[in-house]
Amino acid sequence: MIMLNEFYPFIIALIFNAFDLISGIVAAVREKDLQSSKLRDGLFKKVGFIFCYALAWLIDEKGYLVGFHFDVSFQIIIVTYVVGTELVSIIENISKINPDLLPDKLKSLFHINDDTKGDNLK
Repeated sequence: MIMLNEFYPFIIALIFNAFDLISGIVAAVREKDLQSSKLRDGLFKKVGFIFCYALAWLIDEKGYLVGFHFDVSFQIIIVTYVVGTELVSIIENISKINPDLLPDKLKSLFHINDDTKGDNLK
């Protein structure tokens, strides 16, 4: 039986995905640089993440049925990677929305430069 709590890591990752998408749209509007191609690319990236979540769950929970025996959880690997990349992108978007909000030390930690315009919808 599938328990909801086994999906909590994916739910958290989906929240980070949504937060990145929304903050990217707000940053693009703020910079007057909202482009449908960037939005489409960002959405496809999010869909790719969802496929990764499903694959990780399938391998971890049902992979034994086809002979997979791994000592590591693919869910944790995928979710950690996604949340890490989304976190950096969210911080970058917040910096674009309000450059005065984040301290310089935090920006330098994530290699965020206010002078460069990047992809707002990563």
